[in-house]
Amino acid sequence: MLMFSRSRKPSASSSNLSIRVFTVGLALLLEACVTAPTRYEGANFAAFVQSLASQPQVCANYRELYVQGFRQNVAGLSKADERLQSQARENLEQSRMLLRQAGLSPTDCARPHCIIEPLQGGRLDSWCGYRLAADRGEELYQWLDWETVQASVQRQQ
Repeated sequence: MLMFSRSRKPSASSSNLSIRVFTVGLALLLEACVTAPTRYEGANFAAFVQSLASQPQVCANYRELYVQGFRQNVAGLSKADERLQSQARENLEQSRMLLRQAGLSPTDCARPHCIIEPLQGGRLDSWCGYRLAADRGEELYQWLDWETVQASVQRQQ
């Protein structure tokens, strides 16, 4: 049984042990938060997924090429890689061409918002997703990441 005395200060080794235990516990908690799948619920989300699933297949192809092109462009900018930037322009032009061939415009298809996220060291990353009216809580909107929405749409089809 461990006993502690109030009159004695903890030793440096016990303080270090406490800090390490706390750090490991915090790291495990944060990892669980990061790796836990994002789950969205509610009528607004269900209706949104249904509306995406009911759009023509060309819209899904357009969205896929748009996101791919955006991410390639950001990666190209981050690495100063002109080849990636050129591929990005080709993907974005191909996405527009698909719509033109189907007699549609970009406004005929729902498209995610994509943003550039600056990182340390001058690097860049990207995030793509949708803004949707919140189903509950105090927030007006909920932000839905691209991958989660895509998985939900594919389950609907």
